[in-house]
Amino acid sequence: MNKVIELIQQRSYGAYRLCPPLEEPQLSQAMTMLPNDLLEILKVSNGILELMTHPKANDGKPFVIGSILYPFDEIVSQTKVFNELYAVEGIVFAGNGAGGYFVIRPDGNIYLYEYVGEEGEYYAEDIIGYISKHYG
Repeated sequence: MNKVIELIQQRSYGAYRLCPPLEEPQLSQAMTMLPNDLLEILKVSNGILELMTHPKANDGKPFVIGSILYPFDEIVSQTKVFNELYAVEGIVFAGNGAGGYFVIRPDGNIYLYEYVGEEGEYYAEDIIGYISKHYG
């Protein structure tokens, strides 16, 4: 299993859901545009959903509240929007739940962008660091 997915399993207390793996023809496209560590995750699970449970919602069963990592099609669409809004090179792989973007910049570091015109805030060295901070 992928190291990032193993870390999510360890820290999330089961509050996640894996998706089917990324397949052709999207896999070929992903291989040309994504950093290897993100690509390797999508080969196992094309996106990772974050779950929550509440006794008064969904009969107490887990329900989706967002994405820990976007599926490939959302990575593509959110990256396009981000690049147009911010005029910054990078790949959007997740959101912060409040309209902000987590972005892998060309140097491999991850930044959080919340407002158009800002420089972005350094968040983590890599996806492992992002997951570690996400689950504090």
